Amino acid sequence: MEASETEVLRGKIRAAGGGMMQDGEGGEGHQGAASKPQKNGTSQSGSHVTDDWTRIAERLLAMQNSDGISDLREALEIQQKISTMSRDEIIAALDEISGLDLKSEARALLEETLVGPLVELDPEYALKTFVSRIPRDDDGIGWQLSAALEMWAGKDVQSASAWFDQQIAAGLFDSKTLDGRSQTRIEFEAAMTGALLTQNPQRAGRRISELPEDQRREALEQIDFTGLSPSAQAAYASLVRQLVPEDERAGSFSHVISQLVPEGGYEKVAGFLDQIRATPDEREVSAKEAANARIGEISGDRIVTREDVDAMRKWLEQQAPGSADTVTGEALANAAQEGGEFGFDDASKLALDYHKSTGNDEVLVAFLESYAARSNLDEALPLAENIKDPNVREKVLARLK
Repeated sequence: MEASETEVLRGKIRAAGGGMMQDGEGGEGHQGAASKPQKNGTSQSGSHVTDDWTRIAERLLAMQNSDGISDLREALEIQQKISTMSRDEIIAALDEISGLDLKSEARALLEETLVGPLVELDPEYALKTFVSRIPRDDDGIGWQLSAALEMWAGKDVQSASAWFDQQIAAGLFDSKTLDGRSQTRIEFEAAMTGALLTQNPQRAGRRISELPEDQRREALEQIDFTGLSPSAQAAYASLVRQLVPEDERAGSFSHVISQLVPEGGYEKVAGFLDQIRATPDEREVSAKEAANARIGEISGDRIVTREDVDAMRKWLEQQAPGSADTVTGEALANAAQEGGEFGFDDASKLALDYHKSTGNDEVLVAFLESYAARSNLDEALPLAENIKDPNVREKVLARLK
């Protein structure tokens, strides 16, 4: 299932400086209070809970496609009010909303907005209460419940796992497609596996191994890798090696590295590769991905400099000797497509500089065999004339034309 429009709205809220209730924020305190909501919207504990759900639903619907600052502020205010609600207050509100005369779209949006905080406060209750929503692909609540399963498993893995297996046996996650593939099952398996990787890696491996081989990589890639502990990350790498088809493993490692780079750059990647005792092949594909990801990340913020590329090349020589020239061309071309200040003209100048300083045609060849080059033929074709090997130059020109 894909994120609903609620997530778009939540993204706007975060951009305005707010966001959903953070892990642990108000969690135990709210649940422990379990205060009984009153009809006027104020609990016995005295916390304010708004009861004008019809108005809120209409406003959320109106704000969904708006970028106005005033709308963002109002959305943030609504979300902040909801984040102060206790478990019982949210349950009472959902019950009240079920009886309101609302447009289906407005009701769904309002329910989605409330279910997120309920998942954080009581994932087991949320999961069991809204279990019927899981199979609905167009529903904004179903996809949130995989997070509830992972949170529940983090607290009581035996009960969560038993419940999940019961639902599988009952057919809740059966595929509706001719190919027998259930995206919902894959998403929930990823959630359960993510929890198990920290607690019981062997059991996590058994779950993934029971999936069809062509679904294992996708399930693993839906796990929040950067949220795993170092030992769980090592266990994850072991599962990739053991269970992902050989011709897909490079893609699995590239996926992991693309998540690590924003977390800590080359140093974070190097630490991970050392921790898992990466093979030369794993180290090579990971180093290339890290280099491309890092240069792309920089280009999204500012112009890529020679110092940036030199740092990348130095790191590549440590991790994947002999790859620096090719990866330099690839990374510069890819970075030019990021849509930031670093454009194709800037990338071309750096590529030509490194071609001249290294004397290696591989820099320009890799640069010119990119989508960026084919999209900028007027600049790319003259650049190809600098390739020294005439046979290689003719091949590159032929592919460009």
